[in-house]
Amino acid sequence: MKDLTSPIDRIASNYMIFNGDYRELLEKIGMDSFESIWRFQKGECVKKIKPRTVTRIEFKHQGINRACYLKRHNLEFVGFSRLFFRFFPKWGLSQGRLEFENLCDFRNSKLPTVVPVAAGEKLFRFFWAQSFLITEDFSPYISLEALLEDQPQFFMGPEGETKKRLMINAISILARKMHQNGLNHRDFNATHILLHYDNGVDVPKIALFDLQRVERRKFFKFRWKIKSLARLNYTLPDDIFSAKDRLYIFLSYKGKNRLGPGERLQWFWIKRKTAKIKRHTEKILARREKRKQRGLMER
Repeated sequence: MKDLTSPIDRIASNYMIFNGDYRELLEKIGMDSFESIWRFQKGECVKKIKPRTVTRIEFKHQGINRACYLKRHNLEFVGFSRLFFRFFPKWGLSQGRLEFENLCDFRNSKLPTVVPVAAGEKLFRFFWAQSFLITEDFSPYISLEALLEDQPQFFMGPEGETKKRLMINAISILARKMHQNGLNHRDFNATHILLHYDNGVDVPKIALFDLQRVERRKFFKFRWKIKSLARLNYTLPDDIFSAKDRLYIFLSYKGKNRLGPGERLQWFWIKRKTAKIKRHTEKILARREKRKQRGLMER
């Protein structure tokens, strides 16, 4: 299995950045230029919304079945910050390029991620851009969300409780390491945490994906633990994760066995933020349902 923490060997060429390990492979399957990738029509569309589409592409290379995901971002405004790109390289990057850079930064900090294959960006009228990102399929890893939905019994019973505790500890330590390295995944939740269990091993291997939204503003670093653990907390189902489990996430993050005065205040903020996320999400879902019902009535 690939090392998901190794730095990326980057090669820049004509509106694109390649992971050097995949340059030859992309050339052989005819996906070695911005235009050839942007106009690629094969594969299975797994997501299609106005800002972007995601396509799963399967192919055979040297007799081995391979797969990757192509995320294409439609025309987006990259802003006037592009004027300062020479002095601040990450300012004004398109979404595809930005996520590739974020994946590389995480890898440089020995934080496990999906494998970035290539990214492309093409400017239009200087302030607008089309972009894409290609990542390798993350199998045999699966998202924590999918594991909880498809195999809820996995964390039940005495053996399940042990696995759950070990998983919580591993995820919490990863979150702490991420923040210590000056990085914050702004969508740190069950959807974007990937797990894989080797045969006979109860401690999972972990990786992260969907790194479009990453913070590096260390001035606000003290808030990262509150927001990240609250987002994770909200996405864990109540019928599997108890209040004790949720507290253990925070204690594992802090590396402590019990709450001190400072931790009690932080834990209060996390619970408060979790409740706020829940209320906000419920309002959004209610509005969507109302629009859906209104649309059905107008037909």
